[in-house]
Amino acid sequence: MNSIFKYMGAVGISALFVGCVPAQGPSPSIKTPTLGTPIGIAEYGYPPQSYQNKIKNYFSNKIKRADRANYVFSKPQKAYKRKGLAYGGDVDWKGWLVDVDVSIPSRTGRMQKSKPYMVLFKDSVIVEEILGRTHKLITKVK
Repeated sequence: MNSIFKYMGAVGISALFVGCVPAQGPSPSIKTPTLGTPIGIAEYGYPPQSYQNKIKNYFSNKIKRADRANYVFSKPQKAYKRKGLAYGGDVDWKGWLVDVDVSIPSRTGRMQKSKPYMVLFKDSVIVEEILGRTHKLITKVK
């Protein structure tokens, strides 16, 4: 009777460890390009169209006095964002990134120091904005 419990315990513990091993095979986040689509387009999508107007409209709901703000835009560039190491570190987002400097006037009308933002696009739609020029999880593709 005692040996049966030992055998069942050993089987249960080994099943627990086998269940923790990741499955082998292709990652589900990797997309294969369709025929006629260049590899870069299949991975990152098309560059954002009229991104300056989209960013201005986006920030009009986020910051005060956005109608009088000054914007300095960079050209869109390919980038990707990883999940945190706690979530496996896989690629979470691939798309286009635009660096933007936004300076808004104070209540007295004097322009304040500009704040840098990274605006993330996927298929010409803003996914999120991040304050600053760098982020641990964002990698810009040259």
